[in-house]
Parts: sequence; C-alpha cells; structure tokens
Amino acid sequence: MKKSLLFSACSIALYSTATLASTADNVQQSLSLFDNVQQQTLLHSDRHTVVNASDINPVSNEEVIALRQQLTTAPDGAEIIIANGDYSQLGEVIITANNLKIQARQPGKVVFSGLVQLVVKGDDVSLDGLVFTNGGPAERFGGIKLMGDNNRLVNSTFKDFNHDYPYEPDEAREEYPRYLWLSIWGKNATVTHNRFEGKLKRGTLIGVQKDGTPDNHVIEHNIFYNMQPNQFNEFAIEHAIRYNANSWEAIRIGDSKASQFPSNTSFSHNLMVGMDGERELISVKSGHNKINGNTIFESSSMISLRHGKANEVSNNIILGNGKNLTGGIRVYDEDHVISNNFIRGLSGKDGGIKGNADLRGAIVINTGIIDVENNEQLSEKVKGKELNKQWTPKNITVSHNSLIDNQWGIIHGDQVHRVSLFNNDEVENIFAGDNIHFKANFVYAPKPDAVALKTNQKYPLTRSTYEQEFYVGQVDNQAKVNGFNTEIPKQDNVGADLTKLSLVTADEAGPSYVFK
Repeated sequence: MKKSLLFSACSIALYSTATLASTADNVQQSLSLFDNVQQQTLLHSDRHTVVNASDINPVSNEEVIALRQQLTTAPDGAEIIIANGDYSQLGEVIITANNLKIQARQPGKVVFSGLVQLVVKGDDVSLDGLVFTNGGPAERFGGIKLMGDNNRLVNSTFKDFNHDYPYEPDEAREEYPRYLWLSIWGKNATVTHNRFEGKLKRGTLIGVQKDGTPDNHVIEHNIFYNMQPNQFNEFAIEHAIRYNANSWEAIRIGDSKASQFPSNTSFSHNLMVGMDGERELISVKSGHNKINGNTIFESSSMISLRHGKANEVSNNIILGNGKNLTGGIRVYDEDHVISNNFIRGLSGKDGGIKGNADLRGAIVINTGIIDVENNEQLSEKVKGKELNKQWTPKNITVSHNSLIDNQWGIIHGDQVHRVSLFNNDEVENIFAGDNIHFKANFVYAPKPDAVALKTNQKYPLTRSTYEQEFYVGQVDNQAKVNGFNTEIPKQDNVGADLTKLSLVTADEAGPSYVFK
C-alpha cells in the first residue's frame, strides 16, 4: 500500500482495507499500513458545526436559579429544552425524574461553566448537546454522576474542565485530589458521540463504579483528546510521585474490590488522541468487558487489563508514531483474549516513574505475586495479597496481532512489585504468567535497537504454547521460547485480518459540532 493512497487532499482518510486485502498480501500490506496518519486527519470532519465560545452569552443569575429549579422539580416524562447561553455556577443539581429528556436548544450552545454537577438519580434520562467548560466538578465524582439505570449522555462536550475546585496536596501524604469528569454508578448507561478534551488535573476522566452485578454499559463513538499530567507540578514532590502519578486514566471500568465480578461493558469505536495521563489509558478492573475497534494515536499510555477476568481486546488500532512512552496492551489476571490488534510505531520502554510497573511494549504479559499455576488467588482476607495487588496472568490467548516497527514487541514481563502504592518496599515472591497461548502473531521489528520478543530469563512463562508465531528482529533468550519463525510469513492467516480494522475518525466519533 503506497502512502499516496492513504489520504486525499481535501477529506478525512478512508482506509478501504477490505478492497486492498483482496489485491495484496495481508502481511506485506501491514508493513506500510497506517504509516502516515496525522492528528488533524483524525480529528477534523466536514460534518462539524463550529461553535465559538466567544459567541455564547452569559445568562443572568435568575436564569441559572430557574434552570436549577426546573431540573430538580421536573416530573416524570418531561422534556426540558435549555435555551442557549452560559449557565455559570449551577452547583450541585439532583435530578430525580424518570424518562426525562434534557436537551440543548442548539447542540454545543448550552454551556455549564464554574462549579457544576448534575446528579442523575432517575432512570431513562437523556442529556443531549451540553458543554462543560471553564470550571470544574462541584464534587470529586464529576460534572455528571449517572446514578440511575438506562441513562444516556450524547452529543456533549467536556473541554478544559479543570478549574474552580480546591487543588492542593493534602497534609497527610502531600497527595493531590482526584476529580473525575464523569462517573457512572447505575446500569445500562450509554455514553456515545461525546468529546472529552483537555483534562489537565489528577483524576480519572470517566469512572465506572460497580457492584457485584453486571453493568452492561455502552461507551462508544466518543473522542478523547489531549490529557496531560504534571501541568501543575504534581510530580515535583519526590516522595509522593508514585501516587501523584497515578489516577490519570481516560477511563476506569470497575475497581479492585469489585474486580472479580463481570461488568459486561463495551468500550468500542472510540478515538483517543494525545492521551498522556499515565501508563493506564483504558484501565480494566472488572470482567467480561470488550475493548474493541478503538483507534489510539500518539498516546503515552496503554490498554491495561489490571484486574478482572475474561476481557476481550480486539480489532484496535494503536499508532505511536514514534512518540516517547507510547505503549500497547498490558495483561494481568485470567482468561483474556487479545486478538486482531494492529499496533505500530511505539517508542516506549520504561515509563520512568520510580517503583511503578511501567513496561510499555506492544503486548506485555506481566508477572504477578500469586502462584496461579497452583490455583493461588488474591483475596481481601489475605494480608499482602489483597485484590488491589497484581494477579499473575493465566489462561491468556494472544492471537493474530500485527505488531509493526515497535521498539519492543511482545514482552514477558520482569517487573519489580511493591507492597502498595504508598509503600515502596519490594515483594519477594514473584511468579510468571501461566498457560499463555500465542498463535499467528506477526511481530516485525527489524531496526537494530528494537526487540521483537523479550522473554524473561528469571521468570519464564510456564506452560506457554507457540503456534505459527513470526518474530522478525531481535529475540532475547531464545531458549525460553519453544518454537517460532524468523522470516516474513507467506500465508495470509498470520497477523491481524486487515478487513476487520477501521480507523476511527471524527466523521463517525464525537458530537455533531466542535466547541472552540
């Protein structure tokens, strides 16, 4: 595939991989696929209406009070159309009605600035066309808390929503506060065609708070853009850097205490550009989730299967474009499937935060602190092996992935484990991944400073299998791997099936407007 075919001069790039795959070898084509993508190509769309912030007039304090009253006293089944304007300092607003529609008169022209939090306790509530900017959450769980069931956030924007709330390190540990932008507490939420841009202070952008039952959320076709840490010198406090560098995820699905329960959340077909918060971009802390069909571009972070079982990571396109600290997918816990991902141009190794498990290869199978080969488990009842620790990977399938021109391809992890986020002492007993199955992966890393496969001499994988594996480039500790090929494969059933891959752009993701 020639670079000249990748883009037209006047439109968003369209990759017709299905057509190309029928005329060219799948593996050969992958060597140059997506090698000329740019941010503007992904983020621009002719479908956008441009909304300028300077054109939005502030409403009176009486109008702010009237809107708050209307939202808090709305009856079931009401439809609230909000007039255009900037509603400043709305504060906490508790919405209890069911089957409620809250919509901007014109999408993108209803702005909530200052401190605000919409607490949606009702069911079947829709929030449509709203903008949150030039302010911050009135409480740390976000500008919106979706508490009820079957609620929807659509066609809305969070932009530079970092201000007005207290943001200083505490006295106990000099730890900075964590403020979310959106938290989801109920069931069956839909978050689609929104844009989240410019999160610059500590705190997960979207947090899924779960219990022991499935959540069934759909988080799809959103744009995540420009998340940058340490803009307020949070990392300057050396003894606190490990925890102040934590909790900058774009999304966290679950938490450690509920991690062994299924969430059944779909995080799919989202566009993520310049999301540099921390090592965990998509932090999965629950089970049975699908991370599918996303495009991740120039983001110094990783998809992280941190806790929870039976998650699927498939058909994602991850493009580092040579940016420092870019990574792919890292794995803990059990029963995951990682398949048909295309990962190119990563330039990450170690994230540089002292004491953190921060290897950033294309696919990283980490070590853990429990002996899963003999069915040891993490448990809140066992001191030192609680659920927030590292569950050793087991029963993982890694198949049909194309890893092209990455500094590190597949890594069998060799990390140092710490007692806790607040205790830097090392854990003594470490265990390698068990029953890991590699099949038909194509790793192409021909550059002298690149590594196709980095095995772990001290903690070799146990009961691992290799079938139709192709590693072009340096392979460390070859004796630890029981079989692989070192040439570019001739057959088309190796590496990612390109017909299942599609770049996500602003043509299909994000709101109908762009707020500037």
